[in-house]
Amino acid sequence: MQPGPAPYPGPTPPVVPPSAGKGGAGRTVGITVAATLAAYAVAAGAAGTVFALSGPGATAPETGFDELPGEPCAAATRSELAAVSSALPSQGYYDGRIRCGWYAEFSDGTRGTLGVAFRLPTDGDYELVAGEEEAERYYDGEAEDLLGENDSDYRWREVVESGELDGLGDDALVSHHVAGAEDDPRSEALVLVRVGTVLIEVTAGESYGAATGEADFTDDEELLIAIAERAVAMVEETE
Repeated sequence: MQPGPAPYPGPTPPVVPPSAGKGGAGRTVGITVAATLAAYAVAAGAAGTVFALSGPGATAPETGFDELPGEPCAAATRSELAAVSSALPSQGYYDGRIRCGWYAEFSDGTRGTLGVAFRLPTDGDYELVAGEEEAERYYDGEAEDLLGENDSDYRWREVVESGELDGLGDDALVSHHVAGAEDDPRSEALVLVRVGTVLIEVTAGESYGAATGEADFTDDEELLIAIAERAVAMVEETE
């Protein structure tokens, strides 16, 4: 099993910026932007064990693409987040992907991250594009790997269990797999959905740096699918 691509950063311990308008650097825009308490309470019903930070400048990042929802954290409800003791939501925009992530403790006791991301595909020149043909091509390529149909020696996921999902978006699947190098395995469950030109990824995974490759997210699968269903509705509302 070959090492995979560099992972998208998980939730980062949020730091409240000292003043409004302080931005990030490079292509990462607002990578550790914490949702404001008021906005998060309305969008995701934050309460109980779910915490959000407020502060000047803590606004949703601008993606520049109308196809992507502006509040990714709204895909998960209060009860869903409480079910996995989710805490410290953070959201950011990174190379065509707007994402919300939480620290979580899953059904088997694994501590890790829960995430939902909306992304656009790229064209032949690796430029972001809102094109359905490109989205289909991206989904098909990922599906081959996530469903365990990739026989290449260069695959970087070992699929444990997977299957296609009916009635969710235009195309959808769920995959439980172990990713990464043999000496640094990380268990992950992923629901991947295509809705027109947009790809949705809902993930549960072990914490980076403390992964064993032995976590079991089977009992959390229904929760991931429920979040994906709400994410699909959010994309459809932007059309």
